[in-house]
Amino acid sequence: MALFKCKMCGGNLEVSEDMSVCECEYCGTKQTLPKADNEQKINAMNRANHFRRQCDFDRAIEAYEKILQNADDDAEIYWSLALCKYGIEYVDDTLTGRKIPTCHRMQYTSILDDADYLSALDKADEAQKAVYREEAETIASIQKGILDISNKEDTFDVFICYKETNEEGERTNDSVLAQDIYFGLTEKGYKVFFSRITLEGKLGTAYEPYIFAALNSAKVMIVVGTKPEYINAVWVKNEWSRFLMLMQKDRSKLIIPAYRDMDPYDLPDALSVYQSQDMSKLGFMQDLIRGVSKVLEGGKEEKTSVESGSPEINSNIAALLKRGKLALEDAEWDRAYEFFDQVLNSDAECSEAYLGQALAENHAVNVEDYIAFLLLKTQEAEPVTHFKKITSEQISYVNAMLVKNDMMLSDVSYSKDVTSGFAYVTTSESRQKQLSDMMDYFEKDKLIKKALRFSKGNPADGITQIKEEVVSTLQERLAQAKEEGIQAEAEVDRKLVEANEEMIRATEEAIADKERRYLDFVKKYNENLLGNLSDGQIKRTFEGFGHYKDAEAYAKKIVERMDEKEVKLKALQDEKREIINCFAKLGVFGGGKRKKLESRLSEINDEVERLQRESEQNG
Repeated sequence: MALFKCKMCGGNLEVSEDMSVCECEYCGTKQTLPKADNEQKINAMNRANHFRRQCDFDRAIEAYEKILQNADDDAEIYWSLALCKYGIEYVDDTLTGRKIPTCHRMQYTSILDDADYLSALDKADEAQKAVYREEAETIASIQKGILDISNKEDTFDVFICYKETNEEGERTNDSVLAQDIYFGLTEKGYKVFFSRITLEGKLGTAYEPYIFAALNSAKVMIVVGTKPEYINAVWVKNEWSRFLMLMQKDRSKLIIPAYRDMDPYDLPDALSVYQSQDMSKLGFMQDLIRGVSKVLEGGKEEKTSVESGSPEINSNIAALLKRGKLALEDAEWDRAYEFFDQVLNSDAECSEAYLGQALAENHAVNVEDYIAFLLLKTQEAEPVTHFKKITSEQISYVNAMLVKNDMMLSDVSYSKDVTSGFAYVTTSESRQKQLSDMMDYFEKDKLIKKALRFSKGNPADGITQIKEEVVSTLQERLAQAKEEGIQAEAEVDRKLVEANEEMIRATEEAIADKERRYLDFVKKYNENLLGNLSDGQIKRTFEGFGHYKDAEAYAKKIVERMDEKEVKLKALQDEKREIINCFAKLGVFGGGKRKKLESRLSEINDEVERLQRESEQNG
């Protein structure tokens, strides 16, 4: 037995190696399980799950990824990575007591489109898939709610990240210092997110929508810390690590570590690479405000200058891009690829050039042609046949009726629909795999991945258009396939209901027929209307009814009567032997007695013959 820890409450789960889904006896949560390959893996999964339950999502991701190196076919690891990516914590619902998910790392991409979630579905068994889909739908609904709120929020210029209270629940020095920075920046007219003040009107509500909106809109994050453990505290790290991920996509964002009463070398490795500020130095506030102002006010002009480059370079890039597109139109794929390669020599982050190379590799003239090419590859879907029969519970119900009447299923004639069940065909599994494979393609293909990475994310942008149109079409196909599958299964369920009704009806008719036959036979027996039927035939007929009502008693009564006839036959045969012996002793003067004995012997012979004949008929 493998000893896993519950993913929700941490309680021990006693499970066998062949289980993929179980229910925790402590919190009552139905949950999926990893493959119990070995004790080392089980311990590693329990450790990673512990980090996730503590909301230390970055450490949890590192732990899961290490396990994944030796277990890339385990659906549970991919699902766990997806939970960490979206910062999912399971908390107690105050109304139902059930464990429900909350989201601490909101993203614009729905979890339903997440590559790790789709990989989990691809590698899961049917029981796991059902749990994953239900949980993902719930999380997607939470995402939608967060987005609805965050989209209505104002944008921020600066996000101050700090630890508000210590282990005793008292306010930290970090909070006081962060508030000084807040007032210093707001006096300069900047919109600053400082949770102590910004969220004070949000008491009683979830903070994630407001934090998510602020992290995405802010151009600068200031991480305030007076102790290494404060900067590495779970919720503090959750904020600055998310901002670092946003910086990878938006190079205009800047993070500034601000420390005091600690060695700068104690800053986390991820923050130590950035220019930090010592809050104990004279003039710190002026330097910080000047640095923030430079980013917020001068950054736009500087960014435009750097990205635009010299007119000569831009002109050359534009010409090469145009020549690459013309080569695509002429189906000169190698030549087109070379033109786009020359663009990348001048601008290694040109999304359009990476897209052009992807078009050339796949022999597509333009974006529309490429979309059509990708969709044509997934036009057909492999059908999967499912089979449904009358349930064991329904059969047990009928069996109970039959047993009560001393009958078996084989005693009743059922139609083929009742005994064989029904098949239906779906393509939703194939459509789901097509969508998963396509999402995987957009994430892993080297050219598409770079094109997306350096794309501005504008729907009119070619690579964004490709991904959105292809994924949207595949999602529509999947939705249609699911609906068709639901309808096909519903039709089978309807037929099964009819088959079950037929099975019950046929059973009831068979039971009623047995009742009629039994009562008719009993009546004829009691009224001596069975004609020339022998006792043996009558006995066998009653025995054919088994334990039904008084059938056994009637059969026993016939047996007793047959036994009486056997006794009588034996007595007659003994009497016959005595008469024969008497004949031998009679002399010539025994005429009168001889006649009486002959008369009796004739009667005995007739009676013996009748009894023997009946005995033969009885078998």
